[in-house]
Amino acid sequence: MEDSFLIYEVKDTDSLGSIAGSIGMTAEELRDFHNANCREAGLLWFNGLTGIQKVLIPKNYKSATQIRKENSAAAPSKSVSPEFYAETYQVVESYESDFENKLEINYTLDIQLTKIDENHVENFVASVYCYDFKKNGEKPDDKMSELSIACAESIAPIKFIISNEGKITGIFEFEKLLKTFEEKRKDLEDFYIGEVSKKYMDKFAESLSNKQYFEKQLRSTLLYQVLFPKMGWFHKYDEWNDEFYLVKNSFPLNCSFKASFIHLDEDQIQTDIKGEIEDNISLQELLKGRRFEEEPEEPVVGVVEIKYTTQKQTKQLISVEAGIALLQEGEIYRKQKISVSQN
Repeated sequence: MEDSFLIYEVKDTDSLGSIAGSIGMTAEELRDFHNANCREAGLLWFNGLTGIQKVLIPKNYKSATQIRKENSAAAPSKSVSPEFYAETYQVVESYESDFENKLEINYTLDIQLTKIDENHVENFVASVYCYDFKKNGEKPDDKMSELSIACAESIAPIKFIISNEGKITGIFEFEKLLKTFEEKRKDLEDFYIGEVSKKYMDKFAESLSNKQYFEKQLRSTLLYQVLFPKMGWFHKYDEWNDEFYLVKNSFPLNCSFKASFIHLDEDQIQTDIKGEIEDNISLQELLKGRRFEEEPEEPVVGVVEIKYTTQKQTKQLISVEAGIALLQEGEIYRKQKISVSQN
């Protein structure tokens, strides 16, 4: 225990406040520390030093303000930049529920961020290309999975408009997506024949023609929510509320979040963000994607946890580990996890 403090010899000109201020503490913090550790040095009453010859001061003390400054200096900027992303990440997504077998999907993701200036407003375009998909460790060999991947790759890369604070605000040149798909559809139809394949491609084209629906499909995925966070999250020290999609294609929920920071080593810092649903809704509302008029008898419980590991010097995103869990009547209904990491 004695290794945690030093013994300071009190001078006539000293006050508890001056001693505390010299090491970044308040008088009250130093008094409480001294009293908790002293044996023979005598207790400090109020903030006076009358009759006190020695004061115990902590080694390597850091005030809350100092800790915040260190965390902020190590964390990424409050504004997104092209340097925040590496060129390539490996992604693993897994899904578990009480009514389905566990599913794991692996793929590679390439990303490039480019600054644009439209109407004197600075934004970015994030070009994202996902490829080399595997399902439970194997390349998908069923026709519908292959068709789904082929349709997605036909319009790749998707180009998102990213605000200065880091969030998706739209899709860049959205109108070109449907045209691009229609140009490549003939080649797809030569390989994927039959009524089922035709209906799938019709549905895919229909979603591309509905900008609001297609954007919501992408925004509501766990991948794009964690890949494009609000950069201000890396500088939060008090609880805050934000919207988050816990179910794809549903509606966003008001969640209460709290962040903590861990210095993993000299080069890396981890930002751990935890959130819980604040909205009073039922599981059925969430799954159907619409709110009911009546109050739910058994509100769903939803939790979110996201762990960002970033490089202190370059501010680059090294990895993300995220998970969502929905609980109904104390039992886990569905869990989803995602891992995004550099090669």
